[in-house]
Amino acid sequence: MESTQPSFLLPDYLVLAAVLLCSSLIGLYYRFSGGKQKTQREYLLADGGAAIIPVAFSLMASFMSAITLLGVSQENYTYGTQFVMINLSYVISTPIAAYVFLPVFYGLQSASVYKYLEKRFGYPTRLLASLAFTLQMVLYMGIVLYAPALALSAVTGLHFEGAVIAIGLVCTFYSTLGGMKAVLMTDLFQSLLMFAAVFSVIICCWVDAGSLWPVLENAHLRGRIQFLEMSFDPTVRHTVWSQVFGGCFVYCSLYAVNQAQVQRLLTLPTLRSAQAALWIQVPILMVLSLSTSLAGLCIFYRYRDCDPIMSGQIRSGDQLLPLYIVDRMSEIPGLPGLAVAGIFSGSLSTVSSAINSLAAVTLEDYIRPFITLSDSSTPFILKILALVFGAICIALAFLADILGTGVLQASL
Repeated sequence: MESTQPSFLLPDYLVLAAVLLCSSLIGLYYRFSGGKQKTQREYLLADGGAAIIPVAFSLMASFMSAITLLGVSQENYTYGTQFVMINLSYVISTPIAAYVFLPVFYGLQSASVYKYLEKRFGYPTRLLASLAFTLQMVLYMGIVLYAPALALSAVTGLHFEGAVIAIGLVCTFYSTLGGMKAVLMTDLFQSLLMFAAVFSVIICCWVDAGSLWPVLENAHLRGRIQFLEMSFDPTVRHTVWSQVFGGCFVYCSLYAVNQAQVQRLLTLPTLRSAQAALWIQVPILMVLSLSTSLAGLCIFYRYRDCDPIMSGQIRSGDQLLPLYIVDRMSEIPGLPGLAVAGIFSGSLSTVSSAINSLAAVTLEDYIRPFITLSDSSTPFILKILALVFGAICIALAFLADILGTGVLQASL
């Protein structure tokens, strides 16, 4: 197979620009509509009047970052399908998150989940947990912005610095102006783009192969189909035990007690509606997870006789999905741009949730315990905090350029 040159053309740039513009306009709309983000409750919790479907998609979008899209497709291409067993843990863990943890946090109605720790163990415990969350999220959102920009720029010809600045600025813009309402609606919009990116890979492969059967047959013959690895050997990459039981702990850490996710659930008017959103996001999450895994097998089918890493087309497995996009989809004007926009949407949704939740934690856990604030001043302070964390995200993305880790390892 001949080496593929970067081929991101004008229609692709226009599609990507349109996606960024739409996200920005959503932020502007919610800045000047409704309560115009004049209260803390509206800015952080959407006045408790959010709808179930946008919240469900937002929960999924925050979990499935661009790192996950690139990493899961690479995982299935390189190692096989054992990783998809983690989806079972989502079903097992959702009742725990919905009926054990969520009622506690919903009853508190606090913008910071760490208020519970203060009630149980005192303020020092609350502060310690909040500091740990802040450090983790600040570092993670830099990686979430950096990793896909690096992988995409290496293959598509996108300018790395330009991609980081554009994505970072747009995300900071609509998160700062529109608050939680804008974050929820942009997450819904960006979730659809993530599905479009993944399914565009599957459909293109379907057209090339005539059906999905040759894709699955090729994966089976070459040892990529595996679901029931039951080994207790800790050196085995993935097993049913590590994916199902380990996945339960990962899921609960994100959906049961994570500030960003619980804050979204508190935007709903009742506990029952919050529990419904948590359940509805499960099939949404599973469909995207399974389809991303299938996309990895589709990429494996296209390059079954000429591995692009071995041939020197790309430097690492992180670039497999971007390579497929420009290699296969460039004959259709704008389609590579749509697929890349879908990948970047994973970054936008994750970073926007981080910015909003970090602003909430900073105000509630670090400022309010020591300074008395009026209701009229808190929205302005929250916007300044969101702006600061957005700038930090962009700076860390450039700082992360010195790292040599792969996308899947960076996500861990």
